[in-house]
Amino acid sequence: MAGFNENMDALQQLLRRQDTWQGPGRGAAREEHRHTGFPALDRLLWQGGWPNQGLVELLCPLPCPSLLHLLLPLLRRREDGARIIANPPARPSATALKRAGLPLEQILVLQARERSTLLRACLEAASSDTLDSLVLWAPGGALPTGTLRRLHMAAQQGRCLFLLVRPRRASKQPSPAPLRLLLDVDQPGELSVTVGKQPGGRHGQQCRLVVLPEHLRHPPPPCATMATRTRRPETATAPSPLALPAPTSEVHP
Repeated sequence: MAGFNENMDALQQLLRRQDTWQGPGRGAAREEHRHTGFPALDRLLWQGGWPNQGLVELLCPLPCPSLLHLLLPLLRRREDGARIIANPPARPSATALKRAGLPLEQILVLQARERSTLLRACLEAASSDTLDSLVLWAPGGALPTGTLRRLHMAAQQGRCLFLLVRPRRASKQPSPAPLRLLLDVDQPGELSVTVGKQPGGRHGQQCRLVVLPEHLRHPPPPCATMATRTRRPETATAPSPLALPAPTSEVHP
């Protein structure tokens, strides 16, 4: 009997660990979630939206500029806590972020030259209990499973939603992230989403999302004016509420 009690104590200690995932019991209530802003995606996810905390992997052909449009509803939530955009493929325009409705006073853009410095800063920020969410474009090279586990545990400790953007080839690597989504860009402003992994639900479900309105997905044809001595032909392009410009320049919508 003493041995049985010792085993039960050890089991309870294991279940209390933050890195232990427990499947839903019969009649168990689902955890709180955050709506994605896209009803089709909410229906795909077992919790009905993004989880409140922990690691989520978004696997897509990089740099995948449409990805930030997918995350706009999450980033512009009027909630306490800062939001970090870390290592984006290009510097977001502050004007574009503001026009998209993001609270600039809560947005931090994090860059670092050294991979180790970037990962350490994200780990400390995620575990600090001051962040609402963090989006990290993974630095070059494969991330060890141990690093992924530490990112997940840091996000759980700090009650932060940690969205890790990785290349599609990373789908072959096992991951501690409870939720993995595979993204494809079929057309400008559209994303095809496939559930690669999620707790309490099946994988393989798919949906297609329009993340930009029609008039922003397809720029109008070039519009040239009459050439004169004082005026040269001009080209009109459609504005974007959120542009991911080239790293050395900033594009305003």
